[in-house]
Amino acid sequence: MHPLSPDRLELNLKRYELRRGGAVLKLEKIPMELLIFLVEHKDRLVSRDEIIEKIWGKGVFLDTEQGINTAVRKIRVALREDPEEPRYLQTVVGKGYRFIGPITLAADVGSGITDIAPDSPGKRRGFPIRTALVVVAVFASLALLMLGMNIFGLRTSLLNRDLPIRSIAVLPLENLSGDPAQEYLADGLTDELITHLAKLGSLKVISRTSVMQYKSAHKPLPEIARALNVEGIVEGSVVRSGGKVRVTVQFIRAANDQHLWAEDYERDSGDLIDLQREIARAITQQIALNLNSEQQAYFAQRTLHDPELNEAYLRGLFFWDKRTEPDLRRAIQNFNLAISRDPGFAPAYAGVANSYNLLWYLGFIKANEAVPQARSAVEKALALDPQSAEAHVALAYLMHHYDWDWTGAEKEHRRAIELSPGYSLAHQWYAYYLRSCGRFEESLAEYERARELDPLSVLKTLRVAAGHARKHDDVVALSLIRRAMELNPSDSAAYYSLAELMEREGHAPDATREWRTALRLDGDQQLLDLFDATLRKSDFPAAKRAIGKTLLARMTTIARTGYVSPRTFVELYARIGDKENTLRWLDQAFLEHSSFLVQIREDSLYEDLHSEPRFRAMLLRMRIPGVDFSRIVCPSATCPSYLHQQNPQTAPAPGPANPPHSFAANAGGPNRKSPKATPPAT
Repeated sequence: MHPLSPDRLELNLKRYELRRGGAVLKLEKIPMELLIFLVEHKDRLVSRDEIIEKIWGKGVFLDTEQGINTAVRKIRVALREDPEEPRYLQTVVGKGYRFIGPITLAADVGSGITDIAPDSPGKRRGFPIRTALVVVAVFASLALLMLGMNIFGLRTSLLNRDLPIRSIAVLPLENLSGDPAQEYLADGLTDELITHLAKLGSLKVISRTSVMQYKSAHKPLPEIARALNVEGIVEGSVVRSGGKVRVTVQFIRAANDQHLWAEDYERDSGDLIDLQREIARAITQQIALNLNSEQQAYFAQRTLHDPELNEAYLRGLFFWDKRTEPDLRRAIQNFNLAISRDPGFAPAYAGVANSYNLLWYLGFIKANEAVPQARSAVEKALALDPQSAEAHVALAYLMHHYDWDWTGAEKEHRRAIELSPGYSLAHQWYAYYLRSCGRFEESLAEYERARELDPLSVLKTLRVAAGHARKHDDVVALSLIRRAMELNPSDSAAYYSLAELMEREGHAPDATREWRTALRLDGDQQLLDLFDATLRKSDFPAAKRAIGKTLLARMTTIARTGYVSPRTFVELYARIGDKENTLRWLDQAFLEHSSFLVQIREDSLYEDLHSEPRFRAMLLRMRIPGVDFSRIVCPSATCPSYLHQQNPQTAPAPGPANPPHSFAANAGGPNRKSPKATPPAT
C-alpha cells in the first residue's frame, strides 16, 4: 500500500499509536493491547484464552468475556470495519480472532519499519536518478500542500506536539464491571481525581458538572477538547472483581489525539481514594508541572482505609452531586457511615457539612435543623485537616448565610480558593458572596472564573449573563443566554432570563413569547392555558400576575400539611406586587433565618421595598456591607419588636426562632427564573 494512502494503517509500538494515513485513531489501553497482540500474531488464530491471559493475566475473577467483546468492538469502530465483511479483524466463532489485513508495524519514529502485508512477486527495479528527483519533488510539494491545508490534522499535530499542557478535562471513568450498580464507583473515582488535580493553581481542570455530560457519549476527543477549551484529556475505565478494583487511565493530547501516557492500577478496595491521588501525581509528572513543597507533601500522602469507608464515601459523593432532597439525605447517611468506620476521616465530615448547607439553601429544611449539624461537622473536618478546601467552603457558607459575619466569610472563601484554585464551586460561592456585598465587578470576575472551569454549566453561564445585564452590556448578556439555550434546550431558566432582558429593554412581544416558551418547557399545561387566556383579555404583566396568584394558591394548600420555605411566598408575593404580604413573609424568613436573605438588597425583585423602614431595618440587623446605618429609621408602629435595637450598628445577629407555623419537611425555595416553586440550582 502506498505510504501516503489514506487507508494505510501504521501501528507504532513505542508511541502506543495507531494511525490511518497519518491521522491518529483513538483507541483506549485495553483495545490497543489486544490489537498489538493480534498484529504480532498476524494471520494466526488467537484463542480467547490466550487473549485473557495476555491482557488480564491468569486467575482473574471478572467478566473477561464482556471485556474481550468490548475491546474488539472498539477496535472495529476505530478501523471503521463491518464485522460481517472484515478487512482486518476476523472472528472465528467460539474460537477466537485473527488479524488478516495489511498494516505497518513501527518500533519507533525514525526506526526500521516492517510492512506486515503480502509481498508483491518479482524484484523491484531501481529508479534512475532523474526519476528519483522528480518523485522527491512531487512528494515535497504534496507534503507542503498537506501541511498548508492541514490534511489529516498534520499541521495541528506538528504545531501542538511539544507545547506544554496547562488545561485538562477528566472524562467520566467507564464502568466495565457489567454491573450498573457500580456506576457510583466510577463516578466517585472521577470526582476524587478532579478534586486532587484542582488543587494545582497552574493547571486548569474542568469541573465535574461539565465533564459528566460526556458520560458514555463516545465523541471524538478533539471535539470534546474544543467544547471544554482544554489541551489534555484524561480518560479510563474501572473494573471491579471481588475485593479488587482495576483502574486503567490514559492521558492524551487532545489536538492531535496523541497518547502521552497510559497505566493500569490494580488495588484493594481500601486503597481506592489514595489511588486517585497517585494517578493525579503521575499526570503532573507527565506534563512537567513544578509543585511547591506543600503540593509535593499533599501528593506524597498515602493512607490505607477500610474498604467499607471507601465505599460509603464514594457513594456519598455520588448522591451529593444529584442535589435532590432524597439524594442529599442519602449522601449524609453514607458520609456518616464512612465516619463510623474511621472518625478521623476529614473528607466525610466536609461532605456532611456541605450536604446540610445545601438542604438549607434549597429550602428543604430550616436553619435550626441544618446549621448545628453543619457547624459541628465542619469544625471537626478542619480540626482533622486544615487544608480541606471543601471544609473552608462549608464554613464560609455558614459565616455568610447564618452568622452574617461578612469579614470572616470572605476570609474563608479566599482560603478555599487558595487551597484549591481549580475548585469551581468555591469560585461560584465566592461570586455569590461578592454580589451580596454589592461588589459587582469582582463578583462577575469570579463567576467568569467559575464558568471557565465549568463551561457547559447552564447555571454559571446565566450567572455571567446576569452580571453583564446589570452593567447594561446587553449584547454580551444576550449571547450568553443564547449559549445557555444551546447547552440545554429543554431548560426553561434561559428563556425566563431572555424574557426578563427583553422586557427591560421594552420589547414586550418578544418577552411574552420567551415566557410562554419557558412555561411550555416547564410542562404545566394548566399554567400555560391560564397564561394564554389572560393574554387574550389583557397584557403580559397581567398574565404573569395570574400565574403568580395560581402558584400562591397551590403553595398555601401545600403549606397546610408540609413545610414550604418562606422564600417561596416572599418571591411570589413580590412578583404580583403585594408589598405588605412580601414584607410579612420577609419577617417570617428573618425569624427562620432563611439563607436567601443575604441577597435581598441586591435582588431587583425587591427594589420597591428599599424605602420601607422594615426592609431597611432588616438589612441593618444582617450588617450587610455598604448599608447607610445613619438613615435607617424603623418606628415602633411599623417594625416588629425583633427589629428594634438600642445600638443597631453593634447589634448581634439573632439566632433562629421557632416560627408560628408548624410545617414538616418538603421541597422549598423557588427558582428565581421560573414561576414554579422548585429549588434553585447550585
